[in-house]
Amino acid sequence: MHDFSFTTGMLIGCSIAIPIGPMGLLCIRRTLAWGMPAGISSGLGAATVNLLHGTLVLLGMGAAVPWLSQDSGTLHMFSGLFLLLSAARTLFRRRPSLTGEATPAPALLAAYASAAAFNLVNPMAMVLIVALLSPFAGAHPPSAGEAVLLLLGMFTAAAAWWACLCGAFALLRRRLPADTLLYVNQGAGMLLTVYGTLALAEAAR
Repeated sequence: MHDFSFTTGMLIGCSIAIPIGPMGLLCIRRTLAWGMPAGISSGLGAATVNLLHGTLVLLGMGAAVPWLSQDSGTLHMFSGLFLLLSAARTLFRRRPSLTGEATPAPALLAAYASAAAFNLVNPMAMVLIVALLSPFAGAHPPSAGEAVLLLLGMFTAAAAWWACLCGAFALLRRRLPADTLLYVNQGAGMLLTVYGTLALAEAAR
């Protein structure tokens, strides 16, 4: 018998959000470039898509997963291209933008939407959500109330994590020298390049 509590949902949400993968790097990069609101908006965009995926799994609509697996090459291709584009924008951004003096920040809705669009084609996120939530949709699927409670906990934990992560890097952005911030930003760009290259290599298999 599974525990469909808010606390269980929070534990699942933390398991999905906390590992620093492509989405975490994207939020860090945007926080360093444009500040905490842009980073949190991006994280919430990712969390919203995770919530949608989780809802599909808990409702027993896991039939959507096979087509994702069969067409995973397309998903990896789009994911890789998005990551490489983000990496290029990071690596070739001029130093003044790190202090907010150059490139204007995107609208928060645009940051939210672009992060949600990326997470829609992010196979890593989908596989993790399916692995964590499929046991809860087995022989004894949750009632509507139980599913809502679990998903609410999942979203709350993710939102809290993105707020903490982006808040920490926003503090670094204000307190560290511009040169140090530049190195951190460039490091994130290089890691995004690695993730993007691996995704394209997976798409070509």
